[in-house]
Amino acid sequence: MINRLKDTLTRQMAAHWMQHLAFWSLSFLILVNVLKVSSQIQQIDLVYSLIFHIPVLLVVYFNHSVLFPHLLARNRFVLYVLAVLLTMAVGAEFYLLLFEHWVDYLFPGYYFIAYYTFWDISLFFAVYLVLTTLVKLARGWFKVNQLEQEKTSNELKTLRSQLNPHFLFNSLNNLYSLTRKKSDLAPELIIKLSDVLRYVIYEADTNRVSLQKELDFLNKYIEIQKLRLASDFRLQNDVQGNPEQLQIAPLLFLPFVENAFKYGNLSSEKPNEIIIRWKIDQTEVDFFIKNHVAPNDDTDDEKPQGTGIANARKRLGLLYPGKHVLDIKPTEGLFTVHMKIDLK
Repeated sequence: MINRLKDTLTRQMAAHWMQHLAFWSLSFLILVNVLKVSSQIQQIDLVYSLIFHIPVLLVVYFNHSVLFPHLLARNRFVLYVLAVLLTMAVGAEFYLLLFEHWVDYLFPGYYFIAYYTFWDISLFFAVYLVLTTLVKLARGWFKVNQLEQEKTSNELKTLRSQLNPHFLFNSLNNLYSLTRKKSDLAPELIIKLSDVLRYVIYEADTNRVSLQKELDFLNKYIEIQKLRLASDFRLQNDVQGNPEQLQIAPLLFLPFVENAFKYGNLSSEKPNEIIIRWKIDQTEVDFFIKNHVAPNDDTDDEKPQGTGIANARKRLGLLYPGKHVLDIKPTEGLFTVHMKIDLK
């Protein structure tokens, strides 16, 4: 684990320095062509361009390492602007001193002169500072965006991993109930449950699935639950529209369907019904479910708006921000959920 982390950091550092090298290499090629004294690039042009970059590098990296993190990143904009202007002035003076006096000692025989005035070189600095600051801001934005995406992905994986055991626990409870009664329906339940679990564990382990597959899975789940219903129980499950061309995040509806059967009044005592409706158009799915709550249901601390629905709310917020409506109405003896999702 530690070695993998070291390798990741090493690759990130290498990529960071390669980006800097690529930027300054491009800058050097451009300035050689801008500063050359004839139509052909001579050795003196290469040396001059190389020396010309010294004050530019100092100004850019002083802004990059000191001014940006200590002033701009802390929203101290006025101080940042003043500090940048002062840095440009100092850099311009350094350029003049470098080419008027010091360069002759470093490169005797070339007789370099300062081609640009104080204001000319300040304009060069301004261009470089604006360009490199924008690049740094863009890299920071992409990094934050990447971290947010990774955080969202990790949260979704956590929520989905919580959903699977929750679903499995409820399904095993149903199986236990039938086997305890030595019901002939237990083998049929096991077969259907295996199909459902295969979908939950394997096919739903992705970002998007076909809406048709999701509805097929929910229909199988409902068929399993029907084995527990009283003979006069009213169950309505209608799908309107064509789901075949749409994609959706998996297992979004399951917590609401689960809760309807878990907390619904499944006995022969009236009222006892569950109504489920899906209305599907070209880009939107409209889901509605209603169930009567079993009377005196004090057997479980997790009530109809427990862990499953809390997770569903979080997943909807992460996957479809601003593109969904979730209206849950728990009233005395009745529980309804109305959800719309824009899938485009």
